[in-house]
Amino acid sequence: MLTGDDRLDVERWNREQIEMLNQRGGRTLSIVDLIEAGTLSIEMAACGMRAVANGASLLTGARPGGAGKTTLMATFLNLLPPGVRIVTVDRPSVTARALAEPPTRPLCYLAHEIGSGHWYGYIWGRQVAEFLALVEGPRRVASCLHADTLDELKAILTSPPLGVSDEAIRRVGLIMFMHADWGMRGIRRRVASFYLAGPEGGHELVFEWDARSDAFRQVGEIPDPRGLEPYRRFIESLVEEGDVLSEAVRRKAVEFYRSPPK
Repeated sequence: MLTGDDRLDVERWNREQIEMLNQRGGRTLSIVDLIEAGTLSIEMAACGMRAVANGASLLTGARPGGAGKTTLMATFLNLLPPGVRIVTVDRPSVTARALAEPPTRPLCYLAHEIGSGHWYGYIWGRQVAEFLALVEGPRRVASCLHADTLDELKAILTSPPLGVSDEAIRRVGLIMFMHADWGMRGIRRRVASFYLAGPEGGHELVFEWDARSDAFRQVGEIPDPRGLEPYRRFIESLVEEGDVLSEAVRRKAVEFYRSPPK
C-alpha cells in the first residue's frame, strides 16, 4: 500500500512525465481546455475518463503532425487514478525488463510515439509488439501514432517490422483519432472518432464528429450509462468551475477518485 509520501512522489513523477509530452510550448493543456475549444464533448471526456479509471490502455492517432494526438493523450494521462505510476519507455530495455516481471503493480508504460524517428520516447520495430504485450492485469500502456482510422492503425501495427498481434490490439481499451483543419477562427482540432473495446472483442465506435455541423454524435452504445453518471457530473463540474490549469484538474481528479462515485 502506498503511503502519503509515496503518493506524492508518484504524483510529482507523473507530472514530469506528462510535461515532457508538451511539444507546443506554453502550459500543458487540460481536459477543460479541450472541451472549451470544442475538441471533444463532455460526454466523450466522461467516457474516456471512466475507461482510464477502469484500467484501459490508450492509443491516439492522426496522420498529420500537429493535429493534437499527443495533447489528447496527455490530457487523459492527467486523469489516471492515483497510484498509477507512469513509466516512460526511453530505451528498449524498459519493455524487455517489464515483460520479465509479473504484472502486479499499477503501472502505465508511456511511449511518446509509435514512430521510426530517433527521438526521446519513440518506439519502432519489434519493440512495439513488446510494448503492447505489456497490457495485462494492472499494467497498461499509452501512446500515439500517425493513423487516421482504426483500419489504418491496425495495418501499421500488424505489418512488418512491427508485427503486433490482433489480440494485443484488442486489449487496448480506448482508441481515439484526431482531425485538424483550418476554419474561420484558425485551426480546428476535433476528436473525429472514439472507440471503446467491445465485450465480444474488437472495438466499438461510440462517438464520431460530423464536419458539416461541427458536432459530435453518439453512434454506438455506451456501456452501463448509469455508471457513467459520476464521471459526467465530475467533468461538468470542471467545466463549470472554469479552472483550466492541468495542475488544478489533476488535484480535483485525485479528490474525485478518493471519494467513491455514487
